[in-house]
Amino acid sequence: MFMIVGLQDFFCDQVPDQLYLSIFGLGSFVSCFLVSLIGKVTMSDEYSWFVNNLNRAHIDYFYWLLVSLSGVDLIAFFFFARVYVYKRKEN
Repeated sequence: MFMIVGLQDFFCDQVPDQLYLSIFGLGSFVSCFLVSLIGKVTMSDEYSWFVNNLNRAHIDYFYWLLVSLSGVDLIAFFFFARVYVYKRKEN
């Protein structure tokens, strides 16, 4: 939740107006694609990480994958934060 507030502040100041909504749309598309891809890749016999029976589902694996991706994202954030040059505000 707090990340969205920071993203909106960044988008209002630094991103061109034409890209504002496309960033959120792209994020939603990637999220749905990731869940679909993981469901197909982890399908073994009749079960995947996402099944209706919680006794057979492996949602914990999915959350560990999200933790790993967040760690990679944090490293990328630190890299890009060091090399980013802010756009000047127009008065």
